This record gives sequence, structure tokens and C-alpha cells, in this order.
Amino acid sequence: MVQKASRYSYLVLAALFLIGILTQVFFVGLSLLGGRSSWNVHVGLGHGLGLFALLMVILAYTGRMARPVKPLTWLNFVIYILLADVVVFLRGEAPFVAALHPVLAVILFGVAGTLVNLARQTVRLFERSPSPAGAEPEVI
Repeated sequence: MVQKASRYSYLVLAALFLIGILTQVFFVGLSLLGGRSSWNVHVGLGHGLGLFALLMVILAYTGRMARPVKPLTWLNFVIYILLADVVVFLRGEAPFVAALHPVLAVILFGVAGTLVNLARQTVRLFERSPSPAGAEPEVI
């Protein structure tokens, strides 16, 4: 039961994380092109997404997600840390490195989208698999 709840929670968090990345792009566009200062909202939401990335790592294990999901979830978390807590703070010292911030966001969007698809496939696999009295199919 915990595994099933973890898998569904993982899927929801992965989808919200992906939507959060798109929302981040919207807030940057609003600041740069829309004439509205939304940098504080961008920063706040960005740091809030870190909790989602961390919870996804935990849920990948408690949900016994398939093997490709676990390393990709770690990659998602590492890219997030680089994006939000490393690269962005190098503006003054290394502006060329800081310019990787939007590039990492695009990469993160791709990884997060892949995780949503893999999580959806995993949830569907377990919904369709017949299992004897409470046993769940083995995930590698």
C-alpha cells in the first residue's frame, strides 16, 4: 500500500515540478517582457521546487520505481541544485558560468518531462498487473 501511494505521489510531484518549471519561465517572461517585476516570485517558487525534487528522490525508493527512474530522479535533483544554488550565485565572479542558468533550466525541463512519462508508465504497469493477494509485481 505504501508503495502504491508513493508511486502516485511521485507522479503528482513530478507533474507539479514540470508545471513549476514552466511557471518559472512565465515569471521570467513577465519580468523581462511584460513590464512586471516578478523576480521575487521566480526566486521563491524556484526554491520551493527544491522540496519537490527532494521528495521525488525519497518517493522513488519508497515506491520502488523502475531502475531508470531512480538515477534520473537523482540527476533531476543534482541539476536543480546546480541551477538554483550554485550557478546563479556566480553572477559576479563567473558570468559565463552563471549564464548556464537558463540552459540548465531547459535540460531540467527535459529530464522532468521524461520522469513524468516514466512515472505514468510505472503507475499504469502496476494498475494492470494481476497480483496475488496484496503482492505487487517486482520492479527491477
